[in-house]
Amino acid sequence: MLGVAMTQKTLRELDRIGGDAQLYIIHDDDRIIDAYFITTAPVRGFEKIVLGKNPLFVIEAVMRICGICHAAHGIAAVEAFEDALGIMPPANGRRLREVIGLLNRVQSHLYHLTLLLPDILPNEILGKKLLELINLINKVNDVMMRIGGAPTHPPYIAIGGVLKMPTETVINDSKKKVADIIKQYIDYREGLREFIDKCSSAVKLKKQYLSSDADILATHLFYGDRYAFDPSKITVKRYDEYRENKEIGSKSTSMIALYDDRIVEASPRARLQLFREYSGKSLWDLQEARFVEIELVLHRILELLDRIRPNAPHRTGTLVYEHGEGIGVYEAPRGTLVHFVELNDDGRVLKYKIIVPTMFNIPVLEKSLINLEPSLGDLAVRLFDPCVPCSTHYLRVRK
Repeated sequence: MLGVAMTQKTLRELDRIGGDAQLYIIHDDDRIIDAYFITTAPVRGFEKIVLGKNPLFVIEAVMRICGICHAAHGIAAVEAFEDALGIMPPANGRRLREVIGLLNRVQSHLYHLTLLLPDILPNEILGKKLLELINLINKVNDVMMRIGGAPTHPPYIAIGGVLKMPTETVINDSKKKVADIIKQYIDYREGLREFIDKCSSAVKLKKQYLSSDADILATHLFYGDRYAFDPSKITVKRYDEYRENKEIGSKSTSMIALYDDRIVEASPRARLQLFREYSGKSLWDLQEARFVEIELVLHRILELLDRIRPNAPHRTGTLVYEHGEGIGVYEAPRGTLVHFVELNDDGRVLKYKIIVPTMFNIPVLEKSLINLEPSLGDLAVRLFDPCVPCSTHYLRVRK
């Protein structure tokens, strides 16, 4: 007589992801039947903190939403304020801001790789490879400090461009450092290939396709373009409104974002698929897209540094604060990031709203886990690189 697989329910804390979250799965012995990604981080309320504040404060504040994609939030914020106030940065300011944002993207992808290495590498070489990766991250951080003013939360991001123009010596030295980073990164990446090819979990995830229900969303390969999509088509729901299981869904502190009432994947893979004809469709291809994007972005940074003119303006001269509404769209490390702002007559924040990539990606993540072996659930979540602090927007208050 054949045995019948029994349905089971498992709730476990997730580790090696950006923030506090749980994975609740319904499964039998062979496959996941349904999955819930439950974020448990406390709400910090940045969208409320910035109300009534000067835009200069807001830029500094929103970068503190995340310690990983800090510059991405800073750039999205200044783009929103510039849109509201009718400001156009000079070429140098725009290019330097793009360099800062792309350095942040490389930082984020490399930080994320430190979380994946234990899934890929045998214990006897894990420590060595982690140290090599940390050395690479430190080199990227050094360039960020020279161009952005600090390795994290770079203070040179400013309305109208950047606060400080690097000297010609700093630019030339940064180009040499980036060229060295490219060589070191390619050697490091190729050194991981043999272990990835032998890793049974990676091999299985190469055969598991991403959710076919999801479209992809990206606006630009390197920066962001608010005219590449329609921001008015974004809708935001509480997690427990999106999922039918209210008992489980009410535990999450994240919001869910849909585009044109559809779930969409906003990710490095989406960017490459739209703008570089990237064909990878498996769960593991989420990570392969980061491998590709790091090298592509580093070469873009070199190109931008070559185009900086040391004696040309780097910021608009005068800022006049007044009423206005603006949208800032930026391609953050994890995908499309959107900041909405409305200013009062004094130029202070009247309304502020933030839509982050993980809000788009949570539904895609959950659907992509279906039919996967239960033992692979945690690694599959890590491949999406969810950023829980960014997606935490919701607090249920009970009387």
